[in-house]
Amino acid sequence: MAEIPGAPAWARSSALLRIKDSTTLEDLSPEWAWGGSSGAGVRVAILDSGVECDHPALHGTVDHDGGVEIVVEKDGSVREIEGAHEDDFGHGTACAGIVHAIAPQATITSVKVIGQRSGTAACFLRGLAWAAQRDFDVINVSLGTSRRDWALPFYEICDAAYFRGCFVTTAANNVQRTSFPSLYASVTSVACNLSSDPFRFHFNPDPPTEFLARGIDLEVPWRDASMIRSTGNSFAAPHIAGIAALILSKHSGLRPFQLKTVLWATAANVLEAHDAPARMSRAIPLRSLSLRGSAAFNVHASSR
Repeated sequence: MAEIPGAPAWARSSALLRIKDSTTLEDLSPEWAWGGSSGAGVRVAILDSGVECDHPALHGTVDHDGGVEIVVEKDGSVREIEGAHEDDFGHGTACAGIVHAIAPQATITSVKVIGQRSGTAACFLRGLAWAAQRDFDVINVSLGTSRRDWALPFYEICDAAYFRGCFVTTAANNVQRTSFPSLYASVTSVACNLSSDPFRFHFNPDPPTEFLARGIDLEVPWRDASMIRSTGNSFAAPHIAGIAALILSKHSGLRPFQLKTVLWATAANVLEAHDAPARMSRAIPLRSLSLRGSAAFNVHASSR
């Protein structure tokens, strides 16, 4: 049967919807998912305070000229300045360093939305839209806004990113407070577990936070070619972003929902479901942690 050009999926016959090859749940294992992968060919956007491109921990993997800085002009308008920029705080460099440590050949691009000339929710939203429109494979968002009047605009951009095939990782708030965009089903929300192994992450059976990854007492790269030790959900999210980059490097055709399924199937507590519970790390409330450094970023949500 010939396909009618422009016909929606629901109007097509079963013969036209057949898939030649498909992976079953039984196939999903860490070895299948990312064994032998380096992240090569995958583009990761870091939506943050900028990235120090020449930091020795990043080994030249940052696209120095391909990034963008979103700034607020004196008249309140938001403008994109494409090209090289600095990391004003160190937080973005830390997130980029975690992704690079896991997926060393992935290309990292900085989308600066927090800095001396930015930091509003409008900058944040524009930066996320910029990354989605350029079809980055993975977009790491270790920040958020608690203003509900920005919830719908972020929801729409996250949906758009999802349907374009962008895998968006977000950090859950470090305190028990509503934060966007980490509450949306179209993103993958991450908080800390107690693991010291970057590849040992957990599926969270109590959403909206979906995965728990390493984020406590980490040594991470910081501004001015330095290293610091810090804690926060901000650093758990890029662990999942890095693993996602490895998976996409090996299985480039996966859509975001498929990638999330692979992460579920390879989570430690799913793999060890029939083992002794003592082998499983547990999640702890972050209100009981002493958060050091700038691990919890909340964007000031102005009306602009």
